[in-house]
Formats: sequence, C-alpha cells, structure tokens
Amino acid sequence: MRKNLSPFSARSAFSLIELIIVILILGIISYHAFPRFFVQETLCLQTLHTKLSKANAEFTKLYKQSILQNKTPNIQDILQDLVSSQNPSCSFKYSKQKLIAHIGNKTLLFTIDPKNFSAKPKIYCKLSDNLCQKFWGKKLKK
Repeated sequence: MRKNLSPFSARSAFSLIELIIVILILGIISYHAFPRFFVQETLCLQTLHTKLSKANAEFTKLYKQSILQNKTPNIQDILQDLVSSQNPSCSFKYSKQKLIAHIGNKTLLFTIDPKNFSAKPKIYCKLSDNLCQKFWGKKLKK
C-alpha cells in the first residue's frame, strides 16, 4: 500500500515560483538597504566639507590678524578643531603635514601648501579622484 505523499515532500529542487519569491524578497531588502550606505557617505562628505570650509575661514581670519599684529599665527587650535571627531569612519586626520579624510572605508588625501603654514594654507585634493569630485561637488570637464 502506497502512502499518500504531499507534492512538496518528493522533490529535491526548488520550483520556479519559490525562486521568484526568494529573488523578490532579496530585491526588496536590497532596495531598502543600499540607499542607507550611499546616504551615510553623502552625509559624511557634507560634514567634512563643512568642517574644512570652517577651518579655511578661520585660517583666513587668523592670517589677517597676524598681518595686522605682525606676529606668527598659532594654527594648532584650528587643526585640533578640524581633526576632532566622535566618529572615526567620518573624520579628518593630520599626519606628517598631510590632511587625510576618512569617509567610511575610503580615504581622501589632501595637500596643504605651504607645508610650514608660513602663509594662509591652500588645502586641496586631486580632482582626478572621484571621491575628491564628490567632496567638492565638482566634475572634470572633458
């Protein structure tokens, strides 16, 4: 006498409907998960851009005062404010006369000229780098 088996118990493979449902569920999950990663990078870029713009304004103010008072400016407070951060994955680091931006698992290297801060520094990155273009909100013209 044969046992009455359900149609699902005798198969060893997935049906097309089951595969479509799994793919659909994975698509919905990825649709909601991926934008979160892009938003975090964008927010980090905006935060670091704001910090660098503020530091540039402070540098300008400090160098104007140093010219009027005829003394050497102390830039350490500005650099300290620039590199202070609660989030290590979205921060600046100043090391060996280089400014490094940590954006998630990516890094962006900034050049400071003049390196000895004898004049108001110009802080820039290579615009050929895609992350630098995102940071400044610019695109290279071809």
